[in-house]
Amino acid sequence: QFDIATEVKSVLELMHFENIKVEIKERESITILNYKNQFKQVLLNLLSNAKEALQASGVQEPTITIMIDALTIQIADNAGGIPKEHSEKIFQPYFTTKEKSTGIGLYMSKMIVEKNIGGSLSVQNGKEGAIFTIMIEDVCLK
Repeated sequence: QFDIATEVKSVLELMHFENIKVEIKERESITILNYKNQFKQVLLNLLSNAKEALQASGVQEPTITIMIDALTIQIADNAGGIPKEHSEKIFQPYFTTKEKSTGIGLYMSKMIVEKNIGGSLSVQNGKEGAIFTIMIEDVCLK
């Protein structure tokens, strides 16, 4: 049993975001009965990817925004977004655009969310960058 916003904040405490502004916008956080450590692993992977994208982009004011609204968590960055030719492949195993990467992180995150947590993981480009959305559907509420 865990509170979504509390676990998001605990993952942020594990990471170092030098020169990157991290904002949490919390509409509603709820307590759920689910796989806390797997949820945190997915968050860690998505935040790490956002951090790397921002570092590579050279954007002037790098920002990660985390929006929590009940069972929906969005992680958005302002790194410019995902190139159209990559958007269809981004969750495939072994697909990577990074030199030192296995390309397994986003694939595993999607599998964890869909098979273990009972939800969906998707991505879209916003005005300034990528927006990853976790929607938890199969859950026991406190």
